Amino acid sequence: IIQDTEDNRIGLVEIVEITHISRKAEFQIIIAPAYQGKRLARPATRLAMDYAFRVLNLHKLYLVVATDNERAIRVYKDCGFLEEGLLIDEFFVNGAYEDAIRMYHLQTPYLAKVSDT
Repeated sequence: IIQDTEDNRIGLVEIVEITHISRKAEFQIIIAPAYQGKRLARPATRLAMDYAFRVLNLHKLYLVVATDNERAIRVYKDCGFLEEGLLIDEFFVNGAYEDAIRMYHLQTPYLAKVSDT
């Protein structure tokens, strides 16, 4: 749960679909519309990445984001996620199918980067 300084619940971060054999999981984040654009997604994403790679010892963390969600894609790229592929007609929204991008980050480059800082 993401909370503001007054302990209001303003979002949620999840690491789901954990596959222990291949050491991978899906990352999801939702921030309430009233709190979007307030620079909360980056630190929440980085905390989740740190937990996934250091505590859960995952090899790969991936996510799926709508192609038109440019702000989220920018946040994910800023956090080191790379584009892995295009998913055609992945979401059905407002009566139409929309494409999505699958992005990923691996443990080894993440740990190398955080050990340098």
